[in-house]
Amino acid sequence: MIELQGLTKTYAGKEVVKDVSLRIESGEFGVLIGPSGCGKSTTLRMINRLIPLSRGRIFLGEEDVTELPAEQLRRRIGYAIQSTGLFPHWTVAENIAVVPGLLKWDKSRTSERVDELLNLFHLDAGEFRDKYPHQLSGGQAQRVGVARALAADPEVLLMDEPFGAVDPLTRDVLQNEMLRVHQQTGKTIVFVTHDMDEALKLASRIAILNAGRLVQYDRPIELLTQPADDFVRSFIGKADLGLKLLSRRWVHQYQQPAAILKQPASFDHDRASVAHGWEVDTQGRPLCLHGGRLHADESEQRIQVSHEWSATPDMTMKEALSRMVWFRVLVLPVLDDEERLIGEVAMQGVMGHEPSGQQALGQE
Repeated sequence: MIELQGLTKTYAGKEVVKDVSLRIESGEFGVLIGPSGCGKSTTLRMINRLIPLSRGRIFLGEEDVTELPAEQLRRRIGYAIQSTGLFPHWTVAENIAVVPGLLKWDKSRTSERVDELLNLFHLDAGEFRDKYPHQLSGGQAQRVGVARALAADPEVLLMDEPFGAVDPLTRDVLQNEMLRVHQQTGKTIVFVTHDMDEALKLASRIAILNAGRLVQYDRPIELLTQPADDFVRSFIGKADLGLKLLSRRWVHQYQQPAAILKQPASFDHDRASVAHGWEVDTQGRPLCLHGGRLHADESEQRIQVSHEWSATPDMTMKEALSRMVWFRVLVLPVLDDEERLIGEVAMQGVMGHEPSGQQALGQE
């Protein structure tokens, strides 16, 4: 748990962070966001005392960080930055092992931890542990930077715009990696970004700052549906608000039973009672969709199911809707881990009702 109480930072008589108070619970993914110069990175750096506080208090668990030796504090907090900060003359393994080395872990324990973290970030230890930073892609280097921050199993991970310098495709991959790693490790994360879509995708809670002040601190759904003021409303953006909302809603909330055709060949005769239906194999995996085109065309009523236009229960509705539009269908099959048909999600369902479950009410 991290708690900020009246946190303030003054430079040359000017307050750049002004009386910020918030609490990030253990295991939460907290995101700080706001315009350039709003104080988000300064706030982050005060948490591990890279920048001294001017006023206020910061608690790590029940301990006031100002009363802890700085070296001890920083060993309890991992820190990852945009440029990765990897030592260019050290191998990947040596970079990850920096803090365990300072803590005087034995070589066997350190080596096991390096391999564990490389595997966690889908980097083959045999291939990557002896490489140097210049031999890595941007995405690989960023993974190594985060792995290094986690090496000594810190209580908290601070991340200052870690994906800002990579291309959009790599950034999306790294965001998905962080969601998976967060789920697997349960770490408390404080993450700074200037990208609202990134914040909405990653965060348990989002703190929006403006001119050094905390304007709103809420769950993503509440920020979208109940903005505190015009600044928050403007910062989130109105043009694609509906799509942003769907990025925080999941297929399983809209999933409906799927009609399985016992006699697919007779579908045309049954269309008066069934708008569309699924042909499945003996294992319950979908083979074809009969009907369901965005624009009905008798010559294209039977559509072969492919991975590209199926859905999974944990897929966002934004992605599901995108696939419907791209493949010009009104419905997607929802598949389990063994690619068996467990239901469907339809465009009509997106528009026709509120999603089911607590997440629909903002209780994510």
